[in-house]
Amino acid sequence: MTIELERATSPEADTDLSFPYRFGPKVHNDGSTTFRLWAPSLTRAEVVFEDGKTALMEPAEDGFLSANVPYIAEGTLYQFRAGGQHFPDLASRQQETDAKGWSVVRRPLSPSQNREPLRPWHETIICEVHIGTATPEGTFYGLRDRLEHFRDAGYTCLEIMPINEFPGDRNWGYDGTLIWAPDAAYGTPEDLRALVDRAHELGICMVLDVVNNHFGETDNFVEHYAPEWFNNNVQTPWGPGINFNEPMVRRFYYENAQMWLREYDFDGLRFDSVHEMKTESRDLFLGELAKACREAKSHAKLIIENMDNTAVWLERDAATNTPINFVAQWNDDIHHVLNFLVTKEPKYGYDDLEKALADGYVHDGHVEGRTDGTTRGEPGSLLPPDAFITYVQNHDQIGNRGDNRRLPDRIGAERLDFLHFVAFLAPQIPLFFMGEEAHLRTRFPFFTDLPPGPAKEKADDRDNQMGEIFEEKLPPEGLPYPNDEATFQMATIDWSDYETEIARAALDRFRTLSAWRREHVWPLAATPCHDATCLRIGNALILNWIFEAGTLSMALNPNDEPAKFECEPGPGTVHTGEFSQSGNMLRLTPWTAVSWNTLPT
Repeated sequence: MTIELERATSPEADTDLSFPYRFGPKVHNDGSTTFRLWAPSLTRAEVVFEDGKTALMEPAEDGFLSANVPYIAEGTLYQFRAGGQHFPDLASRQQETDAKGWSVVRRPLSPSQNREPLRPWHETIICEVHIGTATPEGTFYGLRDRLEHFRDAGYTCLEIMPINEFPGDRNWGYDGTLIWAPDAAYGTPEDLRALVDRAHELGICMVLDVVNNHFGETDNFVEHYAPEWFNNNVQTPWGPGINFNEPMVRRFYYENAQMWLREYDFDGLRFDSVHEMKTESRDLFLGELAKACREAKSHAKLIIENMDNTAVWLERDAATNTPINFVAQWNDDIHHVLNFLVTKEPKYGYDDLEKALADGYVHDGHVEGRTDGTTRGEPGSLLPPDAFITYVQNHDQIGNRGDNRRLPDRIGAERLDFLHFVAFLAPQIPLFFMGEEAHLRTRFPFFTDLPPGPAKEKADDRDNQMGEIFEEKLPPEGLPYPNDEATFQMATIDWSDYETEIARAALDRFRTLSAWRREHVWPLAATPCHDATCLRIGNALILNWIFEAGTLSMALNPNDEPAKFECEPGPGTVHTGEFSQSGNMLRLTPWTAVSWNTLPT
C-alpha cells in the first residue's frame, strides 16, 4: 500500500534533494529507494513493507545497515525489523498515523528560495504557540487561517512548541520519539510548509522548538536496537543521556536541524534544555550544531534554553556584531525577578530587577547575597541586551504551577500592564504565551494521550515533579489528570474569549505597546549597545541603555507606594501608570514606568 503525497513544490526529476542526508530513506530517480538504519550493534535487520514483503539490510559504513530496494514509490509504507521487533524509522519524515506505526517513503521538500532574512533579530516580538491548543482545529491549517490575529496584535515571530511525532494525538511536544516527522495529528509536511509560507507572506518569522536532549519514554524503540545512542553513565530527568560523544548521533541532530531550516523554511530553532546535555562532547556538539544550522541558513535565529547561564554561547563577532553561535537565551532570571515583584511568591525569591535589566543574567557568578549568584553562570554584562529573551509567562511557567493559572488570575491589571510595559520597552527580546496579548485566562495544564499503563506512570511522575522540581504544592483535588481529554480541552484557547470587553481593551493596549517598541526601541537596538547603567533611588530605578544611535532610558516604580526623585525625562515619553513632573522632580504613582530615548545632537 502507498499513500498519495501532496507537493507544496515539486522537485525537478533529475534533482537529488537527499544530499547531504545520511539518515532516512533516499529515493532515487531510477525508481529505487535506499533504506538506512544506524545500529552499530546489529548484524542483521530487514525493511518490512505494509504488503508483507521484506528486504534484507547489509552492513555499511559508520555503523549503518542499508538496503537498496527497486520499484519503491513515494508514499510506500515501511518499518524496520530486528530481533523479532518491528519499529519505525527514527528519521521518518512522515508517519501514516502515529509514532509507532508505519513510516512513509518520501523525498525531502524542495528548499525555499528565500535567501535573505525576513527581518533582523532586534525586531523580534515572539508569541509562543502550541499547535494543538492554539485553535479549535488544533492543526497547522487551523493556525494558518488565524495568523492575521498574531500579526495585528503586533507579533513579528511565532515560536512553535515541538511538533515532532509523539504517542497519541495530544502532547505538549516534549515526549517526541520521531523528531524528523511532523505529528500526523497536526497535518502533513505540506500543511506545515504552507503554514510557514503564509506566515512569511504576512511578515511573521517562524521559530521551531526542537528537543535534542531526550526521547519520550513511550514508543521509544531506539534504546533496543541502538543502545549506543545513550550513555548510561550520564543521567537526566528522562533517564540515560544522549551520547553526544558518538559522531553519528551528533550528525543525526545536525541533519534534522538543517531539514527544518531548509525544507520547511523555519527562520530559526529553539533548542530545549541544553543544560541537560551532559556527555563530554556536549560543547563540541553545540558548536557544531550552530555551525550546521548556519550552513543551512546563514541568518538562522538560534535560541537556547540553558539554566547554566553560559554566556560564551551568546557572544557576538566583534567586527560584525552578529552571533558566533546562538543569538539569544530564554532568560528565566528576569522571569523570576518580575514575578517575585508582582506576586511575592517565595519560590522566585529575589528582586534584582536592576541587574536583570542591565546585565541580563542575575545568576552570573558576580552576585552575592540571597540570590546565591556565585553558584553558576558567566557574566552577562558583556553581552548585548538582545542576547536575552524576556517573558513573564510561558508554557513552563504556567503549566508547571500546581494551579496552572495565568497571571491575570493572580494579579491585577495595573501590575500586569507594568510587566508588559517593561518587557516591551526594555531592549531585550520580548516573548509572550499565546492569549497573553488579550489577558486570556486559559490554563495550560500538562496533557498526554498515552496507553493506560504509561499514562498512570506519567501522571505519578508529574505529581512528584511538582514538589521536587517545581516547588509547587498540589491542590487538594490533585492535578488535572494528564491523559483525560478534558485536560487537553482545558488548555485549548476559546476564540470567543477574544471578544469580551476586557480582552478587546487588553489587546488594544498590547498593540499600543508593540507600536511604542517599534518607534522607540527598534531604531536604537539596530545599532550596537555599548553600556547599560542603573541607579536605584529608594525603591525606584532609573536605567539607561547606551546604544551607538542614542540612549534608551526607563524610570520605574515597582512598588505599592509613590516615588519621587530627581529625573528629567526627555521628549516623547511613553508610560504605564501615572507620572508628573515638577521642575527636575519626577513623581511616579505605584506600578508606573516611563520610557524615553535621547538621540545624539
